[in-house]
Amino acid sequence: MRSFFVICVLMTPALTGCSLFGEVHTNTEPLNAADLAAKHIYKLPKKNNAAQHFKRFNDPQLNQLVSVALVDAPNMHSAKARVKRAQHLAKIASSSLWPFLDSSGYLEKAYFPIRGTVPPPFNSIKIDQAKIADIGLKFNYELDFWGKNRENLASKVSETFAAQMDWAETQLVLSAAVATTYFDIQNNMIQQRLAKENVRLLKQLADIIIAREKQGIESNIPVKTALANSQAAILSIEDYKRAELQSRHQLAVLMGKNPLNTQIDTATFVYNKRQLMLPAVIPANILAQRPDIASARALAEAAAHQVKVAKTAFFPNINLKGLLSLQSFYFTKAFNIWLQNDNASAAFDLPIFDAGARRANLGVNYTQYELSVNQYNQTILNSLQQVSDQLSALKTLDAQINAQNQALNNTASNYKLFQSRYTQGIIDYTQLIEIKQLLIQQKAALYNLQTRQKQAFVALLAALGGEL
Repeated sequence: MRSFFVICVLMTPALTGCSLFGEVHTNTEPLNAADLAAKHIYKLPKKNNAAQHFKRFNDPQLNQLVSVALVDAPNMHSAKARVKRAQHLAKIASSSLWPFLDSSGYLEKAYFPIRGTVPPPFNSIKIDQAKIADIGLKFNYELDFWGKNRENLASKVSETFAAQMDWAETQLVLSAAVATTYFDIQNNMIQQRLAKENVRLLKQLADIIIAREKQGIESNIPVKTALANSQAAILSIEDYKRAELQSRHQLAVLMGKNPLNTQIDTATFVYNKRQLMLPAVIPANILAQRPDIASARALAEAAAHQVKVAKTAFFPNINLKGLLSLQSFYFTKAFNIWLQNDNASAAFDLPIFDAGARRANLGVNYTQYELSVNQYNQTILNSLQQVSDQLSALKTLDAQINAQNQALNNTASNYKLFQSRYTQGIIDYTQLIEIKQLLIQQKAALYNLQTRQKQAFVALLAALGGEL
């Protein structure tokens, strides 16, 4: 019996240490120079193997970039960490439903004066020193009559669900940001190409006007105007380059990469109106799939459980306690079964006067519940506004694109007539250049509107909580 008790005592610290360090760890490390110096190149994938987050756009590169961002972005790691933290807090709350067993002990060497008074029970010892050993097991179990621990656990479970929904919301917002930035890059590349074509036309026009000025046909004023227009067009190219680079940097950061060492290939801009079609009927409860609404609702439920926890403070707290210990004045007899000391008790705790602390604590929890409910209501109203805004934007942009397409078609038709007249010698080349410039401007305006419409559709999907 004594050997078994000694083995149990010695194994307790080892088992406790294993349970303490066996599960808790971290997967995130601070960025270092080697991480920042690593180069990342994302070529256009040959196959669409990545997870399709915006599958309706049928762009494998976009899917690849979104997948990388959802894995490597620090915001995603932070969201996962918040979920793990909430899960561990729920485990802590769950442990309060179970009995608590603790082991403690000490070894003491006491010296007593040869001549003097020694307090009992040490006065029975015939020598001037003693080695006192004590070891015991303590048992404590709180009888959850009023449901305090159960309500606290329910609150933590709701908070865990809210953290999971926050993680899903982070995924949704990050995916939308990647798609929006990706479309910006595509548009800036197209605008650069059109701006370069415009510069080429303006240089041709300037050369013609300069030649005419040398022949005395034109004055110096048209020459300076043509050169100024050419320089302004060159500046517009640089503006589009700057905007493209900034969008690429933003996209790299969204993906969790160093923007200075990240190269991202982008597919050619494609506009397909069928990709932006909405269902004929959108369910009225579609907003229920929004993660932020589910998170706000879960937090309100958690606050409601905390109100119930606060109410239990007005009732007595009843515990069962037990003690099994061995104590000896001689270490060699420390584990003698005849020195066993047993104790079992039941205790209750009920504050009689606390100067209103419990009532104030209940008021705090009621206020927190009210705040959570109002936050939930505000989240629903904000989501309705976001959906309404994006639907209005899509409707307006659709009308603008239709009008711009008509203007572009009319300009293209005029350009063909001007080409025919120029071939017949009715008009000169400068008039043909001017109509071609107008055609380029109409194309640039159309690409801008189409990009804005695709971005508005992405924002609508995010406002609805994901793909329809």
